[in-house]
Amino acid sequence: MLSIRTQTAIAVLHDIALGNNLQSANFLHSEEEWKDLFDKLEQGRIVRCLPDRESGKLTSYALCRPLPEVSLLDVLQALNEPIRCNMPTPEDFYIRHSQIANKVGIFNEVARTFLADIKIADW
Repeated sequence: MLSIRTQTAIAVLHDIALGNNLQSANFLHSEEEWKDLFDKLEQGRIVRCLPDRESGKLTSYALCRPLPEVSLLDVLQALNEPIRCNMPTPEDFYIRHSQIANKVGIFNEVARTFLADIKIADW
C-alpha cells in the first residue's frame, strides 16, 4: 500500500525526531536516492538542512515542526508518492505498523470500495 520510498521517509523522520545518528530504516538506497529523498522532504517543508552540514545525511537535518504534527498526507505530497489501493492491505503491514495499521487498512478498504463502484462504462 505504501511505497518503500514512503516507508523510508517515515522511518527517517522518526530517526530525526529521536536524534538517532544512524538510520534505522533498513532500505538499500544509493547516495543519490537518499539525497533526493531529503531534498523532497526539505522542499515539502518537513525537514530543514542544518547550517554548515552536508545535505543527504541523516544528521544534517532537523524537523520543521514536531513529529506529531507531520501527517502521512504531508509526506505523500512532499514525495509525490501514491497510495496503492489496488489490493487488500497485506497482513504483514498490520504486524509491522500496528499503531497506524487499522487507520490505513480502513482507508484502503474504503478507497477500494469506491473504486469498485466507478464503472468504466460510466466514464
